[in-house]
This record gives sequence, C-alpha cells and structure tokens, in this order.
Amino acid sequence: MFRSSAIGLLAVSLALAACQPNKSPEELAAERNAAALKDMLGGSTNPEQMAAAMAQAGAMAAAMDPNMSAEDRAKVKAITGAIASGQVHPAASAYVAGLDQVFVVISTVKDEATANAAKPKLAAIYSEMAAPAAQLKAMSEDDREVAFGSAYPQMMSFGMKMAGVMMPLASNPDLAEKVGDLLEDMPEPE
Repeated sequence: MFRSSAIGLLAVSLALAACQPNKSPEELAAERNAAALKDMLGGSTNPEQMAAAMAQAGAMAAAMDPNMSAEDRAKVKAITGAIASGQVHPAASAYVAGLDQVFVVISTVKDEATANAAKPKLAAIYSEMAAPAAQLKAMSEDDREVAFGSAYPQMMSFGMKMAGVMMPLASNPDLAEKVGDLLEDMPEPE
C-alpha cells in the first residue's frame, strides 16, 4: 500500500547487499543508514519515536536514491514532512482510530456468543468509519498514501495492537473464520 516506505527501501537495499560479495558504495551507505536508524530507535517500540525515526530515515532514503522518480520523491517528502510536523490528515486519522476501535472489539471475540455480541458494536464503528473511508477512497492513490503516511504513528500503534489480536487466531481456524466474517463489512478506504 505504501510504495515509498523508507523501511522498505532500506530493507531491500540491505537484502541486496547481503547477497553480493562486493558491496557498492550505495549498498555500504544503505547499511550505514540502517545502522543509524537502529541507533535512532534505541530499541524503542514507542510509535511516536519510531515515526520520527521513520521520517528521518525516509528523508535520508529519498535524498540518496537516484532511481526514485520526482513524484515518489515528492510523496516521500510530503509524508516525512507531515510525520515530522505532526500534521495528520483528518480522514486518515479518523479511519485509523476506527480500526483501533474495531480491534478492541475483535479482541473480545472468543466464541460464537461473543462474536454475535460484537456484531452491533462493530456496525456502529463501521458507520463512523464510512465517511473517512469514502473521503480517502475519493483521493488519488498518491494522495491516499500521503494521507495514511501522515498517520504513521497511529498506524504503528494500531499495527502492534492488531498483531496481538490476530496472532492467536492462527491456531484457531474456527475463531479466525468468525473474526473474518465480522471484518467483512468494514468500509474500505481504497
């Protein structure tokens, strides 16, 4: 979804560097930048600190990637600028806040009875998410990526919560199916 992810660029650069015996100057720079990112994070899982580090890493990646198109460079600059300044797109923020509420409810689903109890709660949340989803859906793909990129700290926080809810479902296919059914009516932003 987010083509211009700075971590993605750094990870690809590092993966390619690991496969080649003689590293180019760009690969060595990517390794140094990855090490700098690791140092900046300081082992932190705080979403705001990680987002700030991502903004800095994205700016570094955009500055050093000669193959990046002008449009992608502008998009990365817009995203990193929004993250650094704290200017979050309202529709993206509202949508991610809705996702967070959805997974609070989903975390209570343990069986058929709790799945049935979750349906009306989720319907109300989905109703609130419909307007921001429609606003995001009406945007161009690039504008939508910038909007969601500006909400990166919220996305990081949500992602950690979602992983905690979804991981146990891997060992319980019946419950995973119930949860999947509950998520089907969620408004899509794209």
